[in-house]
This record gives sequence, structure tokens and C-alpha cells, in this order.
Amino acid sequence: MRLRFKPTSEQRFALRTKLVRLDEPAAVREVLRSILPAEFKLAHVVSTVQSVHADRFVTRVLARSVTGEERAYAFKVYSDDFAEQVWEHSQAVAKHPQPEYGGLCTATYYLANERLLVFPWVEGAFLSEVVDERKPELLQVAAKVAADVHRLPLVPEELTTAQMLFDEARARCARLLLRWPQHREAVERTMAALEEALPLLDPAEPAPVHGDMAAAQFLWTGDRLVLLDLDMFGYCDPAYDVGHFLAQLERRCLVDSDVENQKARWLSALRDTYLAEMPSVSPRNVAFYRGLTLIRKLYTLCRRGPAEARFLPQLAECARAALQEAASPELVR
Repeated sequence: MRLRFKPTSEQRFALRTKLVRLDEPAAVREVLRSILPAEFKLAHVVSTVQSVHADRFVTRVLARSVTGEERAYAFKVYSDDFAEQVWEHSQAVAKHPQPEYGGLCTATYYLANERLLVFPWVEGAFLSEVVDERKPELLQVAAKVAADVHRLPLVPEELTTAQMLFDEARARCARLLLRWPQHREAVERTMAALEEALPLLDPAEPAPVHGDMAAAQFLWTGDRLVLLDLDMFGYCDPAYDVGHFLAQLERRCLVDSDVENQKARWLSALRDTYLAEMPSVSPRNVAFYRGLTLIRKLYTLCRRGPAEARFLPQLAECARAALQEAASPELVR
């Protein structure tokens, strides 16, 4: 699992250069020639940048033929050869059938010289944007998609252990305290609770995981729930994915007053459905990784500025509540 990657200045510069180049129709046409069928006579292209990060960017490309036919793609370009690992995992996933209700969006082409993956463009609404009565039912579908991912008979990389995830959370908290030392008491108390809960984890059978599962990674097309983005794929306790997803929902309900009263309903819909689908996964471990993710998100709150940083004490309290649940002797499989 790629927990933290900082591209070099040279990699950042090269990525920015590609971003500028792929904004030009001629460069986009060159890529499209490699992926469009021969009968598709390209007449016009439109590329629109969707997201830019230090180590990758995504551009939506719309291709129109001379007859008016349109095809849309997502071009995802990376700063390093990690793109090849994502491609290999994506191809392994694509060999397995997916149910009608949803599944992972996998890459269809890889251009190694560009470190560019091509995905079909999926139209829909992000699950994070759905806040009406459809939400609990869609979270239940998301739980089933998560279970399907965890059942895949794949070992995509070496095992990521609970200790490794703990160490990453501790390092993130250390960076937080260097920049925002006023939060020391809340952060140290919460990390102490995480350390106490770590040795209490139940044994777990590892599985392929998404690694960054959250409502913002799911698109609802109206017919299917599509899970995007394999950039954090890994091999670990599947409880990590579910705990991460629950923590992201909990954080949303904390900082968004419009949905704060939906917390119990949303979390229950996801958690209960997943554990029913995957009874071998430990509820204790789910609670632990929920707490661990909430701790990691303390740093995210601070980075987003005072408007969200003011919620840090409450989020730390949520993390300690999850870890107290994980340490409870009454919590069984």
C-alpha cells in the first residue's frame, strides 16, 4: 500500500510539463490514435483537467468522430513508474466478473512512455454528494462492492501489517504537532489509545483492499455503483477498508451540519451490511481502523485551515470512542 509518496522536484516538473502538453489537441490526438478503433475517424477532441496532485493528474477527454459519435475517457498520468503497478493490478481485477449492482472501474490501456492510464469515463454523481433518502441504500450497495473486492483471489503486493499502518499514523501525528503544537494534548491522548488497542486486534486473513475507500470514491450512475481509483491498492486486513470508509463518513457528519443527524443511520447501513456479507472480518478490527483513520484525518483538518481545524477536539474524541469500542472485551465476531 502506497501510504506516502513525495515526488522529487524533477518528477513534479516533468508532470507539470505533461499536464501542459496534454492540454493541447495535437498531443491528445496522438494518444487517442493508440486506443481508438480504426473505424472511428477522429474529427474533434476536448480535454478538461479534472484534478491535479503532486504525483498525478486526471484529464477528461472527449473524442468526436466525423459522423458525430462521441467517446469519453479519463487520462490519468503519474509522476513515476507506479503507474505500471496500478496497470498490472487493474488488469488482474478486470479478469474477474462483476455483479450488476457495481464494481471497480479498471484501466483499459496503458501507455508506458507517458506513464498514462486510460479509463472509460463514467458519468454519475459521487456518493459523497448524495445526501437524500437514497444514501443508506447506496451505502449498503457500497458495502457489497467492498466485500466483492475483498473476496477477489488476488495477492497484489506484499502484506501491509497493522504495525505499519500504526507507524504511518504516528508519523502523521508527529508532523501535525510540528506545525500545530497547540493540539498536543488531544493528539497524544488519542495516539495513546491507539497504541493500547493495537495488541488487542483479532487475527485477520489478508485480502486485496482498495486502500482509500470512501463515499467520494464511488460514482452512482443511476444503475450501478462504480468504485474509482486504485492508487492506494494493497494487501492487508480487509477491516482496514471498512474502518477507513466509516471514519470518512463520520468526519463528514462532524464538519457538515446539514448531515450531522445522519451519522448513526449512515454508519449502521455500511457497517451492518458489510459484516453480514463478510462474517469472518473482525468487528473489533473494523473499530480499530476506524479510530486509526480518524486520527490520520486530524492532520487533514489542520491542513484545510481554521474552518475545519476547530473540529479537531471532537474528531479526536470520535477516534477515542472507536478505539474504546475496539478494546471492549464484549466486542466479538
